[in-house]
Amino acid sequence: MKFYRNAIILVIVVALMVGAYFLITNIPKPDDTEKTAEVEKLIDCSSDDVVQAILVNSDGTFVIDKKDTDWVISSPSDLKADSSKLSTLVLNSVEITVEKVIEENAKDLTLYGLDKPVQLTLKLKDNTEKTILIGNLTPTKAGYYAKMKDSNKVCVISTYTAEAINIKRLEIKDKTLYTLTTDDIISFSMDRKAENVFQAKKNGDSDWQMVAPIQGNMNTTALSPMLEAIVGTTNSEYVEENPTDLSKYGLDNPKYVFEFATSTAKYKLMLGNEVEKGSTIYARLDGNNDVFIISESSYTFLDKPLKEIIEVFAYIVNIDQVNKIELTMDGQTSVFGVETYKDSEGNTDTDKDKFTLNGKDATVKDKDDKQLFRTFYQALIGISLDQIEVGTVTMGTPEVTIKYYIKSSPGTVKVDFVSKDADYYYVFKDGKYTGMLVKKSKDEFGIKGMKESLKTLSDAVNAQK
Repeated sequence: MKFYRNAIILVIVVALMVGAYFLITNIPKPDDTEKTAEVEKLIDCSSDDVVQAILVNSDGTFVIDKKDTDWVISSPSDLKADSSKLSTLVLNSVEITVEKVIEENAKDLTLYGLDKPVQLTLKLKDNTEKTILIGNLTPTKAGYYAKMKDSNKVCVISTYTAEAINIKRLEIKDKTLYTLTTDDIISFSMDRKAENVFQAKKNGDSDWQMVAPIQGNMNTTALSPMLEAIVGTTNSEYVEENPTDLSKYGLDNPKYVFEFATSTAKYKLMLGNEVEKGSTIYARLDGNNDVFIISESSYTFLDKPLKEIIEVFAYIVNIDQVNKIELTMDGQTSVFGVETYKDSEGNTDTDKDKFTLNGKDATVKDKDDKQLFRTFYQALIGISLDQIEVGTVTMGTPEVTIKYYIKSSPGTVKVDFVSKDADYYYVFKDGKYTGMLVKKSKDEFGIKGMKESLKTLSDAVNAQK
């Protein structure tokens, strides 16, 4: 019985397979001659065939010509255009697809905003012209009404295409502010709320000096981001050309002003009110009243205090550049001889350095095999500012004087510490007040710490046999 049952099941399966085969082979095939409906296009040509495009919209008439491989504005002549924007306009206008036909022969063009349209004319190499008119946005905002100039057939074209063609003057305008590198800048200043924060000038290839309100070395870790922000500033959007009221942008009295120069040109960038807090801000360049928007992402230093911008040390010089130091304090003067070793190829060897203190050998080391003179020297040049006090200060009798004899010009540099009160010293450099104050009682990076380091060195020198 089991054999017969299996045989019956096999017969049924074969029958189903045969039936399926005949069903599949008899399904009618599509007519090979049937073609997909053609896509209708208002304009269909190659951008290589276009020699001129004329755009007429609410901002005026713009004549765009091909010059070599770029597109340029020939009218209006006062408009410096972004070539990429013009190229985008042309590329989107040479192939315009119909999304939907609204009316074959419209009688009332006002329904579609085509009585006062945006008009674009393409002039081709064969002397023919193609003119498209663009009207209102459709109620569903899915596209714009459009038609060709010589036809009243109203269609819908894509929103992207219509808006790429109907670009306004401020969108066409070139957003390049200037083309600079940080190495090009030779002077730089910053004003905050109508008061100058600092002025700085470059000496040589990379050495920056603050010249106002006090004199000193610039803190390069603070200055570099400023210069990078300035040269990297880009105009993200034009807001208004030649505005009659700068106050609405906060640019009648700018919050921040940066003046910078190269060897050939001067620039002044002004920042006003924030557009979006912490994100974007209104700006303009001196000599050009156009208001534009820039990103604040690189301008993290806008409210940085002055003492974080200037070099924090009273005076700093590499030990390799020094051959003698005179230190006067507590009624006596100590003289240090400095001779750092360097071979003919410029290689150093600290074990061959020679230091003296008042004629005695000071090339001594501590228990950790470190040169005590170098530790003292780091404390000497490490005296750092604690406060900035701008103004005129008459130099009194110094309590501490450090005179460096250096190998390069100017030959000597003298730093004097004159008592201001019980807590601070005024710092003078070569007889001129630096605007710096240092604490009297500070151990690390201070006068007190330097004295302690000197005592350690002196005790080690005097303990030698």
